[in-house]
Amino acid sequence: MSATLLARLDHSADALTQDLSSRLLSRAGTIFRAIGPDATRDAVSRLLSALRKDLAAEGDGEGRDVLASLIEDLTPKGLGHYDLRLLTTSLRSALLAATADTPDVDAGGRGLVESWLFQIALSGPMYLLVQRERMFQERTVEIEVRQMKAQLDELQAAYADKTRLLEQIRQASTPIATVHEGILVVPLVGILDENRAQTLTEKLLDSIVAAQARVVIVDVSGVGVFDAATAGHVLDTAKATRLLGAELVLVGLSPAVARTVLELGVDLSGLSTQSSLAAGLARALGKLGLRIARR
Repeated sequence: MSATLLARLDHSADALTQDLSSRLLSRAGTIFRAIGPDATRDAVSRLLSALRKDLAAEGDGEGRDVLASLIEDLTPKGLGHYDLRLLTTSLRSALLAATADTPDVDAGGRGLVESWLFQIALSGPMYLLVQRERMFQERTVEIEVRQMKAQLDELQAAYADKTRLLEQIRQASTPIATVHEGILVVPLVGILDENRAQTLTEKLLDSIVAAQARVVIVDVSGVGVFDAATAGHVLDTAKATRLLGAELVLVGLSPAVARTVLELGVDLSGLSTQSSLAAGLARALGKLGLRIARR
């Protein structure tokens, strides 16, 4: 490697940097105009420093590394193929101009410079293509992540809506009505499963306290299946009711249900039962010392 060429590059480093920066900034609509003079001079300085290191080592690795780093930094800001061509052609012109009046530079030194410039011109488009492909993949992943997040948010919102709807249904499926001061009526319809029985007990206990009820009439005439589990739920509710000082009166047991209860061996002896809602209401009024009379 010609020491004269290295000395020439060292001597004209500032002038070469200024010349190349001016060439790049002179074209409107380029990435160099967008990033401004300071960033452009920094990029030029890095390339020229890489050139000197590569010429000293008679290689091109440093230049390709710096070029790859510049492309990685500038591609998101809008670097294109036109900008790369402008960079390589301006770099070649500036280097030739800087060494044109140096007769002591031999053909070997000029050949190394030309080879280095060729590698820069060859590598730039490939690096740009790889960087754009990586950016495309990253953006694709970002879009997919946003879509998945949007779908997850929709599912969570739908789940919350369904949860609220189910809670409303559970509340509506266990209505509790005050028919007279101190008397509550609970008409049950459908199947009294464990979840519904728990909801019924919780609501009923709150209602007993709020209404200061002394009698609770539970009408099971609308219950489709009155099995051992259902009877157990009713008995548990009756026990909880007694703890608050109220009496639970069970009404609406049909003859078929009564036979089923006997066949299952369910003991309802500790529970007050009446044949109909009217009979249950009459018992409740009697317990409170009241009665229905014709005016």
